[in-house]
Amino acid sequence: MGIQAQLNELSSLLLQLLFLLFNPVIFIPVTVVILVLIYNIFVLVYKNKQYKKGAYYQITKNPYSSVKYDTGKYGEYLTYKSIRHFENNGGKFLFNIYIPKGEYKTTEIDVLLICSKGLFVFESKNYSGWIFGNETQKDWTQIIYDDKYHFYNPIMQNALHIKHLKNLIGENIPMHSIIVFSDKCTLKNITIKSNDVSVINRYNVASVVAQIYNQTQDELLTEIEIYDIYNKLYLYTQVSYEAKVQHIENSGRAHKLNGADDGT
Repeated sequence: MGIQAQLNELSSLLLQLLFLLFNPVIFIPVTVVILVLIYNIFVLVYKNKQYKKGAYYQITKNPYSSVKYDTGKYGEYLTYKSIRHFENNGGKFLFNIYIPKGEYKTTEIDVLLICSKGLFVFESKNYSGWIFGNETQKDWTQIIYDDKYHFYNPIMQNALHIKHLKNLIGENIPMHSIIVFSDKCTLKNITIKSNDVSVINRYNVASVVAQIYNQTQDELLTEIEIYDIYNKLYLYTQVSYEAKVQHIENSGRAHKLNGADDGT
């Protein structure tokens, strides 16, 4: 085949390709797909930029991409995101605080708000399905369709967090225990008697914290005390990878021995 014939064939192929590309049947769907991709990239970049401005990233250093697809971390981040406006009133947040509890073991607090009205200690349960339990039961139940799972009572779990936290920073600091479940789950027959404990879906966390905050008329912590507590506990958020692995291993051993998480 001569050069001219090859050029003619190539031109013909290009014309056919252009015809296909600009054919409305093909052009419109392809354009929509491209625009959707561009929009998603823009949203991801924007969210990542906003995420890096927040305390959750500044404390944990977890990339947004890893948080977004980690159920536990994402639940913690969404809890913080729902109440981050308390920073405007001088509140300080900490995350994944590995509090010592003796014998080289630690207990991990998911989210902590330190403010003038005391400390709000959050246990994040980013679960779905139906949740059953009461304050005195050791094990609670999660039901997803026909499957049933048991997990350690999160009220007891957070009570242990608060106990060891008080041992570290002082008994006289007021603390509120708030168990935050995902918006994807339904809380069924949850019975609570204690006044300083709340078990809620995440969509209620901002209003519940605001209610407690507003009902506490006295300023219980000064700005200096807030910073002192923050600085002391900050060290326990910056633990080594080996310490985190040890914590997970201890939690796993406790789970096997007790049949449930012992509050670690």
